[in-house]
Amino acid sequence: MSFVSLGTNDELVITMSPNSALIGAMGRRPLEVAAGDVTIGDPSIKGAQITQTTHGNFQTALLPRKALLRACPNAEDLIAQSISGANPITSMFLRYYDLAHAYADKLAPAELDAVSQHLFDLSVLMIGARGDVAEQARMRGLAAARLETLKSDILAQLDNPALSLTVLSAAHRISPRTIQLMFEQAGITYSGFVLEQRLLRAERLLRNPNLRTRKIIEVAHLAGFHDVSYFHRAFRRRFGRTPDDVRKLSGEMG
Repeated sequence: MSFVSLGTNDELVITMSPNSALIGAMGRRPLEVAAGDVTIGDPSIKGAQITQTTHGNFQTALLPRKALLRACPNAEDLIAQSISGANPITSMFLRYYDLAHAYADKLAPAELDAVSQHLFDLSVLMIGARGDVAEQARMRGLAAARLETLKSDILAQLDNPALSLTVLSAAHRISPRTIQLMFEQAGITYSGFVLEQRLLRAERLLRNPNLRTRKIIEVAHLAGFHDVSYFHRAFRRRFGRTPDDVRKLSGEMG
């Protein structure tokens, strides 16, 4: 697969290839990037091209050149250079890019604008913004990306009894208190978010016709509840019905 010049000059292109090395050229600049790393391409350069050396996923993010250069005057110096995917900010950019790509078709226009701004903020931090620009990007884009990445990890581990602030803080290399503050700034507590998501998962499982033969205690465990009495109390408080009621109503409607 090759990336070829678009013949325009109003955008720069962040190019990612998680599973394959990249080779190519940006004018007189040779390009060699290891799998998992990132580079910047310039579509305005005649004959600019990037090629994957093996099969893999090829991803790009188009950034407005003028806005990027205002934030990072050195951005064009990094064209065709390799940016390490192991760098924490680069890793955050890549994870948030994947989240944005997965949910883009479900977002409203205003939400898409916000996600685009967050990706731009992460881009300028990755490229090397300094001073007030970097501080603004950290407060806006980095904070949002960190929170969404945390939420994504929590959702992937809802049924894990070992899920905890300690586990998350170690995985994300931030303190438990920082995680709590990030959720509080978004208007919810960490424990409140986890409980809500587990209850919503339990409610979906109880309505699933393929799981009607499973015991309530099994559904509770699948949703991450290992204290069944607490599950029943929390479920009734949240939905105004018992788990048995929800299952029966779902069966009648089905």
